[in-house]
Parts: sequence; C-alpha cells; structure tokens
Amino acid sequence: MTSARTKRLEWLLPLLVALVAFLLSRLPFSEGLERRLLDERFKWRGPRPVAGAPFQVVTVDDQSFEVLRQKWPFRPSLYARAIQNLTRAGARLIVFDIEISEPHPLFPEEDSLFAAAIAASKNVILAGKIAYIYGQSLKYPYAISVPPLEVLLEAGAPWGLVNELTDSDDFSRRYLISLPIDHIRKPSLGFEVLRSFLALPEGEALQIRDHYCHFGPLQIPLFDPQSYLINYYGPAGTFPAISFSSILDDSAFDLGANDSNFMERFYGLPPGGIAGAVQNPFAGKIVLIGAEAEELHDTKNTPFYAHDPTPRKMAGVEMHAHALQTVLDRAFILRSPPLLVLALNGLLALLIFYGVAWLKPWRGLVISLLLSGCFVVLSFAAFARFNYWLDLTPLLICAVLAYLSTSLFHYFQEKRQRIRIQEMFAHYVPNQVVEELINRPQLLKLGGEKRRLTVLFADIWSFTSISEKMAPEDLVLLLNEYMTAMTEVIHAQAGIIDKYEGDLIMAEFGAPVPCEDHAIRACRAALQMQNRLADLRRQWAARSKPPLEIRIGINTGEVIIGNMGSRDVFDYTVIGDAVNLCARLEKANKVYGTGIMISQFTREQLPADFVTRPLDDLRVRGRREPVRVYELLGENEGHVPAEKRRLLELYRQGWGFYLARDWPRAAAAFDAALKSDPSDHPTRILLDRCREFELHPPAQDWDGAFSVDVP
Repeated sequence: MTSARTKRLEWLLPLLVALVAFLLSRLPFSEGLERRLLDERFKWRGPRPVAGAPFQVVTVDDQSFEVLRQKWPFRPSLYARAIQNLTRAGARLIVFDIEISEPHPLFPEEDSLFAAAIAASKNVILAGKIAYIYGQSLKYPYAISVPPLEVLLEAGAPWGLVNELTDSDDFSRRYLISLPIDHIRKPSLGFEVLRSFLALPEGEALQIRDHYCHFGPLQIPLFDPQSYLINYYGPAGTFPAISFSSILDDSAFDLGANDSNFMERFYGLPPGGIAGAVQNPFAGKIVLIGAEAEELHDTKNTPFYAHDPTPRKMAGVEMHAHALQTVLDRAFILRSPPLLVLALNGLLALLIFYGVAWLKPWRGLVISLLLSGCFVVLSFAAFARFNYWLDLTPLLICAVLAYLSTSLFHYFQEKRQRIRIQEMFAHYVPNQVVEELINRPQLLKLGGEKRRLTVLFADIWSFTSISEKMAPEDLVLLLNEYMTAMTEVIHAQAGIIDKYEGDLIMAEFGAPVPCEDHAIRACRAALQMQNRLADLRRQWAARSKPPLEIRIGINTGEVIIGNMGSRDVFDYTVIGDAVNLCARLEKANKVYGTGIMISQFTREQLPADFVTRPLDDLRVRGRREPVRVYELLGENEGHVPAEKRRLLELYRQGWGFYLARDWPRAAAAFDAALKSDPSDHPTRILLDRCREFELHPPAQDWDGAFSVDVP
C-alpha cells in the first residue's frame, strides 16, 4: 500500500466507523440501551422540588379499599361526594384519571348523582380512550372512541384521552398529546387540563407542525408526532398523594374507626390558608384522582423506578402531574438531532484514531476511555443543566468501534507490533462486543407462587345496553341467575371463581389443587357455559327477559397465584402476562364475532378430538410475539352440526391456502364456505383480507400477524 493510499484511508476509516456506529445505534437493541442511559441521567440529576406545583394527587390506594371496604368499581355516589368535598375545599379543577364509560354494574342509578355533582361544580374533567384495530397490510387502522358515560358528558364535563404510551421495555417516558379520530385530533387528558387551567377557549385546536405542538401560548417540542418526553421531577411520591378515602371523610360521612373528619378543616379556607398546623392542600389546586392500588393495573415504570433502595412503580395519575409540570415549567427535554450525533461521532472517531496512532496501544485505550468519559460527562451535564438529551449510545459504539478498527489498522500496517497489539486485545478488548447475561434468580414473594394453569374470562355482550332497558332490581335478579348457572358449570369442572367484576367472570383451572388436564377442563367448561346459557335463553324468552350472550377467552400459561391485597382485605387471585393475554382474547371475540377464543398455548394441551379452527395470528398490546388464536366449537365432531362441519372443511382449505399466500384459491375456498353460512364472521374477515391481498399483496417479510387493540 502506498503512502498516499494509507493517508486517504486514515481519513476515511474514522468517518466510516462513525457512520457504522450511527447506523448501529438505530437498531432496536441500541435504542433500548439509549433509553436506559436516559434513565441513568434522571437518577444522576436527582429529584427536583415541586413545592409550588399547582397539583394535588388523590389516589385510590390500598387504604381506600381497606377503609371503604368496597370492591372495584366504586359506587358513583362516592365520586359525587368527592367532587362536593373538593369543591367546598376550594379545588380549582377536579380531574378523574378513571375511565367511567359504562353504567355501574350494581348501582347504575347513582350515575345521576355523579352527573349532578359534575354539573354543580363546573370544574370536572373526565377520562376516555380510543381503541384501535389495525393490521400490517391495512392502509388505515380502525379507531373506536370510548368516551365517558353519556350522562356525565351531558353534565358539562369535558374529557381527554388516557391511552397508554409505553416503550418496548414497558417504561413510560412519553406523554400523549392527542390522537386522530373522525378526522379531528382528540386531546389527551392532560391537554384538556391545560385548556381549562390556561382558560383557553373550547374551540382552541391543537396544531402539529415543524416538530412542535402549538396550543394557545404553548409551544411543545415533539418526540414523535403524538407525544413529548416527560421530564420527571423524581420517583413515585414526588407529588405527595392523599388517599381517596380521606377526601370523603367529613362530618357527613362515617369511616368507622378511621373517621377523623379530615376534610372539615379545609372547608372555606382560601389558597394558602392554614388549618391548625396544616396548609390547605386543595385550595386553588388541580386535584388529580386516579388509581394506585396494584390490583387496578395503573402503575407505571419510570426513569426513577430504581432510584430508592426499594424500587417502586408510579401511579398513573401522578405521571400526569409530572407531564403537566413539565409543560408549565417549560422544562422540555430536547433530543440531539441525527446530524449533530453523526458529526460528534466523526469527531470522536478522528480523535481516537490519531490518539491511538501517536501512542502505544494501551495508552491509546486510555485516551479512548478518557474521550468517551468526556462525552459521557458532557451528556449527563447537558441533561442536568439544560434538559438536553445528547445520545450516548452512538458515541459509545463509535468509541468501541473506533478503537477496535484503529488498532486493527495499525496491526496490519505495522507488522512488527503484531504480537504486542494482539496481547493488548486479549487484555482490554473482549472477542464478544456484547456478553449475554442470563440472570434468573428465584424470588420468594410473600403470598404468591409460580404455577402453570389455565385462565378463563367470560363477559356478557352489550351488557350496558341491556342494563339501560331494565329496572335495577330486575337486572340484579337476571344477573344473579346467570352468574349462578355459570358458576355451577365452572365448579363442575374443578375450576375456581377468581372474581366477579360487574358482568365479568374470571376463573382458573389447575388451582389451588394442581391437575394435569386444566386446559381440557377449562375448554369443556366454556362449551358447557354456552350450552347452559342457551337453555337459560329459552327460559328467559318465556318470561320476556332479554337474551344474554357471552364472550369467553381462555389461555394457558405461567402465573403468580396466591393471597394478594391489603392486610385486612385480600383475594386469592392470579396475576401475570398469561392473565392479561386471556383478558385480551375475551375482548377480541368482539372483533371476530366468536363466542369462545383460545390461545395456541391452550390448543396445544387439548386432544385432537376437540373441534377448533384457527382465526388469526394476533399481536396484542403488551406482547411482542404474535399468538395464534382459535375458535373453540365442540368437544368432538358429534357436538358440531353437520352444516357447520361442511363450513369448517371449506374454511380449513382456505386457511391452508391463506398460510401459503395463495390468495385467489384461499378467497375461493372462503367464499364457498361463506355461502354455506353467510353469517359466519371469521370467514368474512379472511375472505375480505384475501381479496385485499390479491390487489395489494403484503410485504415479503410480513409475519402474518395482525394487531388488535381493545379497551
């Protein structure tokens, strides 16, 4: 190699390394590492004071359940009392981070009390959601609005979205600004709070342009088209919370042994007023009410999760306070643009290249570490001082690659140092850039044990509309008759009822006494539940009662099972990803028009006699890998009507062609199946999909999975 070529390579190699490092930093693994490094910057910066913040957090915590001795959901009359008490205490805004989209299952008549309190206070904001059904090959997702209960909206309460935004590691670092629905952008709950707090007109629209969200006087830098980064002020509890039970506690509400008339001391006090030695925490404040109890599943992992010796998740309602305080303080986190990162990569690579070239390899390593350390300190200082997020992962990758490539370059250019450089590599540069660390310690948690079993969720279709047409006492009698029959079926198959939540039944099979055939028992119970319900419908028809239909989801997997709850109020229940997946399957029945949906994990445990048909490969919220789901139709062929067996034969032919991506033949088979039963919704879905794929084939790397996001 000539000297001129070597000189050119000395310039090109660092720049090439900088580009490669930049591209590697865009991989999912590197993005995950960068997010973790951002969390470390939060912990290094430490908490910030929030003493002057206009927020007061109120949480539905374990104390609330213990003192009130009510199951979830709480009676609407409690919310009405909370509004009245907070209004008397001088609250400026009362914000419910609790979705109330259906009448209370047991006390629907109290919804009017809740609405009356809203109308009287004129300072309440409610929470809603948008649900999405989307697939990789579909041009647009289906968006379904899930607003608060209509009677509450008629009382004059605005509402905002509380859709979750979590990263792939299940951490909450971003805050939703708005989502599109019906060609308009619906603001999030926090932005409805900002609208009221800043006295912006109702017609003030969010405008997204030039990487900023413009909202009245606010100009918020975007992280992505629908969110900005939350500048957390500290770990859970930074905004001190008051128990929901405490804001109910006045002379007109008896809490028994825990009664202290807590709210009485704040009635009539102005902002900053003192009640004895206690300052009024509500006067002039935005009171955020939400869930904190772990069983309500609204706690978040945040960058400060492991800040304290005992890691603690943050209540979702407190996350709103951090996000809103970020806006009010204009403490926005700005991320370094890609061109700046690429330029810094090039500078670092050049410094390392010439530092190693001028010095011996081990001194070059020290220089590389010092240069990398300087960029680390710069990044941490920029974040702590200016809320500036300077990407570290590309710089660290660049430092490693620059040192490796530079050492190799000089190794081949200077043969006389071959052995020495090789020894340096052995001591300072491992052969594997990333070491796989498998660390799965056995953790003993009080009250729980890991067990593999089968979970069943059953819910009544359109229960809200049915309940609206019935007198409360008739509805309770009908629901009790239904619950009794379903419980008998589940018990007959050695299942246990975990809980009733309104019209929902949750059951487990394989606990507390283990059994090997828990999946079979759960599926047999589901089929018998549908048959028993059919008998009940015939009886109800004779008594002019409405016909009920149910959706059932079944999943098999590992869960944590045991006694969970507070010291005095607890349940024998299960938690875990398998439970969450089961709940999603029950909801997904609505999309496919099916009565019983089971996962592939359950199907693998069933004998071949059970009649099922594949529905789809679903990717549900909270799971990265798709799950094949099946409709359960019968315990054997004899339990399936002849006309249904004919449809299944054609359907399975179409499914085979569908998996082979033979869209015309698949469509023909599904079309023939649909002619035998035009009301079969799963066949209709796959037929429409195949016809769409004939016109617009999916990408070659499509994994066949569709995503379903249900509330």
